[in-house]
Amino acid sequence: MNYRDLILERLTIRNEKEHAFHGMIVANQKLVQKVLTLQTKEKQLEVVMKTTKIQNETLTQAAEYAKAQGSPEHQHRVAELDRRIHDLNEERAEMYKTQSENAQRLVHMNEQLQKASETEKHNSAEIKKLTASIKQLGTKCDLQIEQLREKDTAIQILQDEIAAIQLEITTIEERNKKLEKENAQLLQRWLDKMNQEAEKMNEATEFYENFLEQARNVGKTIRKTSGGKWIMGPSSSSEKKSDQRSRTPTVVLPVSPIKKMAISDGELFCIKASTTGSMFATGGSDKKLRVYDAKTGNATMALGGSLQTITSICFDSTDELVLGSSTDNSTRIWHLGTQRLRHTLTGHIGKVFAAQFTADSKRVVSGSHDRTLKVWDLQRGYCIRTIFTFSSCNDLTLVDVEGQTLVSGHLDNNIRLWDTRTGNGIKELTGVHNGQITSVSISPGGDTLLTNSRDNTLKMIDLRMYNIVATFQAPSYRNGANWSRSCFSPDMSYVAAGSADGTLHIWNTLTHNLEKTLKDHKGVMCGVSWSPIGDYLYTAETNKNVCIYNTAFQI
Repeated sequence: MNYRDLILERLTIRNEKEHAFHGMIVANQKLVQKVLTLQTKEKQLEVVMKTTKIQNETLTQAAEYAKAQGSPEHQHRVAELDRRIHDLNEERAEMYKTQSENAQRLVHMNEQLQKASETEKHNSAEIKKLTASIKQLGTKCDLQIEQLREKDTAIQILQDEIAAIQLEITTIEERNKKLEKENAQLLQRWLDKMNQEAEKMNEATEFYENFLEQARNVGKTIRKTSGGKWIMGPSSSSEKKSDQRSRTPTVVLPVSPIKKMAISDGELFCIKASTTGSMFATGGSDKKLRVYDAKTGNATMALGGSLQTITSICFDSTDELVLGSSTDNSTRIWHLGTQRLRHTLTGHIGKVFAAQFTADSKRVVSGSHDRTLKVWDLQRGYCIRTIFTFSSCNDLTLVDVEGQTLVSGHLDNNIRLWDTRTGNGIKELTGVHNGQITSVSISPGGDTLLTNSRDNTLKMIDLRMYNIVATFQAPSYRNGANWSRSCFSPDMSYVAAGSADGTLHIWNTLTHNLEKTLKDHKGVMCGVSWSPIGDYLYTAETNKNVCIYNTAFQI
C-alpha cells in the first residue's frame, strides 16, 4: 500500500464518520425551523387571545347588560356571545395544549441539537488530527521523493565512475600486457647478458686459477695495483691479516651503556644518529631539536622554532642540515653551521610524523596523518608533488639515493611503495603485519626493508621479490608507541628495537635469533639509532633518558 492509497482510505473513513450524522443534522435544522415557526405562530395566537379576551369581556358585559334589559334580541345576542366565548375558550385550551406540546418538542430538539454539537466538535477534532497526519505524510512523501532523486543522481554518478574505472582497468590491463611482454623481452635479454657475463667470469676465473698456480709454483703471491693490474710479489703475513679483518663484522653487540643521561624538559619522541656519525639528535614535546656530540654525549646546540612536538629527525648527507617533523603540521630545516632556521615546510593539514632528505639534499619527502605524502623542492621552497595514501602515514624511508622510490608505513597495517617522480603507487604490501606500522627503514644495500609494528613483530622484506625473509619477535618484546623506531646495524648483521618495558632487543639477521636484551631503560622506548660507522648505538625512552652503547669492533 503506497501513500496515495493510505490517504484515500483515511478520507473515506472520515466521510463515513461525518455522513453518519448528516440526516440527523438536516432533521435537526428542519425541527429548529419548525420550532421558530411555531414560536412565531404562538406569539400571534397570544395576540389573538388577548384580543379575544378583551372582546369576551366586552361581550360578557354586553350580555349582562342585555340580561338586565331582558329584550329577546339581547338575549339572543347574549346566547350567541356565550357560544362564541365557549368556542374561544375551547380554542384557547387547544392552543395551550399545542403550545405545551411544542415546548416539549423544543426541549427534546435542544437535547438532540446539543448531542449533535458535541458529535460535530469530536468530528472536527478528528478531522484536524487527520489533516495534520495527512500533511505530515505529505511532507514525508516529498522528502522520500527528494531522497529517491538524490539516490538516483548518486547511482548515475557511481555508474559513470564505474564505467570510467572499467575503461581505466581495460587500459591498465592492456598496458600491463604490453609491460609483461616488454618485461619478458627484457628478462630474456638480461638472461642472455648474464649468460655472457657468466662465460666471461668463467674465463676470468680460469685465467686467475692458472695465474695463481703459476705464482704458487714460483713461491710468490699476487696482488692488485692501484691501476687495476694483477702482479706477483713476495707473500706477506700482514696482508693475510688484513684479508681476515675485511671478512669480520664491523660491529659488536653492546654490553652496557657507556653513558646514560636525561636530556629533555619533556617527553622524548625520537632519536637519530647523523650521517657522518659525529653527532646525534633528539626531539620531543619540549619543541626543541637538541644536538649532541656522538662520543661524549655533551649537548652542542638546541634548535628552536617548532610550535609543537618534534616527531622525527633526519640529517642530510653532509651533516650540514637537519630537519625535524612536528605535530604542528609542518617540517622545519635548520643549518647546523649557523644554527638558524633555513626552511619551514607547511602544507599538511595533519600531524607530520616522518620526513627525510634525498641524497642530494635538494628535496625532502614528508608523511602526515592527513593521509598524504609531499615532495618538497628546497631550492624553490614549495611542494612539487602531493601523493594521496588513503591512510595516515606513521613513517617513511627512501629506497634509492636519487629519492625516486619511497616506502611508507601506515595506520591501516599496510606498507606502500611509491614513485616520487609521478606520484603513482608501485606496490602495496598487505597482510605483512596485524597492527599499524610504526617504522620502516632500508638496509645499507637498499634491497631489504625492516618494518616494526604494534603487533609486536619486526619483519625483514626483500624489495626485489616483495617476500618476507625474516620475522623477529620475542616474548619480552612489546611495541609501546605508534612512532617506535627500529634500525639495522651498519653491516646489516643485526636489527635493534626497544620494548614498552624499557628493554633493548637485538636480533641476528642471519639466524633470526634474539642475540641480546639489555634492560637499561625504565619507561617506554621510542626509538633506537645505530651510527652509520658502527661505533655507537643510541637508544631513547619517553621518560627523557638516553643511553649510548659502544659497538665498535676492537681489533
